[in-house]
Amino acid sequence: MLKDSFEAFLTENENRIYNYILRFVDVDDDAHDLVQNVFIAFYKRIEKIEEKTALAYLYRMAHNSSIDWQKQRRRYVLKAPEAFHNLPEKTEKPESHDLSTISKAIAALPVKLSTVIHLQYFDRLSYKDISTKLGISIKTVDSHLVKAKNLLRKNLVKDNRGNYVLKDK
Repeated sequence: MLKDSFEAFLTENENRIYNYILRFVDVDDDAHDLVQNVFIAFYKRIEKIEEKTALAYLYRMAHNSSIDWQKQRRRYVLKAPEAFHNLPEKTEKPESHDLSTISKAIAALPVKLSTVIHLQYFDRLSYKDISTKLGISIKTVDSHLVKAKNLLRKNLVKDNRGNYVLKDK
C-alpha cells in the first residue's frame, strides 16, 4: 500500500475501526486512544501491507490491540477514590504471635537444618549467601531447607484454636 493513499484510507475507515474497538473497551476515550495507536502502527507497516488485504489487516490490528488492552486492564482494580474514605484507621498494633513453639521445633531439628532455617528466615539471607557462609552448594542449601520444612510440618500441628503446638512423639 502506498503512503499517499493512507489519509484517504484513514478517513474512510476511522469510524468503522472506532465502532469495532468500542465493542471491546466500552469507554469512549480508551477507544479513541486505541484507534490512534492502531492507525499509527498501521502507518509504520504500510509499505509491507498489500492494498487488497489492508482492511482485513487493519481489523486484525484493532482486534489484537483491543484484546491486549483488556488483558492489561484486568490486572488493575478500578475503584473511585471515595471508596477508600470509609476504611478504618489503624490505631491498634498488629497481634504479636507467640513464636516459642516454633522456636522449640526449630531447635529440635538437626543442627545443619536449623542453621539453614535460621539463616533463611531470621537473617533473611539468599541461598547464595547461605551457601557461601556455610561452605556448601546452593543445591545443598535447597535440600536442607526442604528437609527442615518437612520435619517442621511433621512436628507442628494446629490445636482447636489455630495455635501451633509440638506434636507428641
